[in-house]
Amino acid sequence: MLPPLYEIRNNRNVGHVGGDVDPNQMDAIAVYSIASWVMGELVRVFHNVAIKEAQEAVDALAERKMPLIWEPGTVKRVLDTGLTAGNQTLVLLYQSLAWVPESELVASVEYSNATGYRSKVLVKLHKARLIEYDKAGQRARISPKGSDHVEKAILSTRGTKP
Repeated sequence: MLPPLYEIRNNRNVGHVGGDVDPNQMDAIAVYSIASWVMGELVRVFHNVAIKEAQEAVDALAERKMPLIWEPGTVKRVLDTGLTAGNQTLVLLYQSLAWVPESELVASVEYSNATGYRSKVLVKLHKARLIEYDKAGQRARISPKGSDHVEKAILSTRGTKP
């Protein structure tokens, strides 16, 4: 199991046939699964705790993790419906590597109208310096302060990444 794990690590975004298909999620799932299996084997073979504790650790590693963001097609959905529109926006921006058009955020968060979303969510997040909102370009990007907020207040409570 370690050679394939090492291969994925060293050849990230390299050598995938069909350049139009992004393999990152598939690679991440494979790496997570292989690493969980390896850790489970190490716990199983070398545990220095009670058998019950070792079994609980192995079971936790084998537990299926649900992603926070799901992309069914043209939009992205934050699957935690308990998050506010602002926190959903921060999560969506956190997982993005670049500027995100306002229209994509409105569609993904399913806010009732763009004007309300702009004034009640984007401008407030911008004033709090959690995001940079480019009003003229109608786009947003998460700030380091916003990333820190997502990691500490949202992801740490879930134990997952988007």
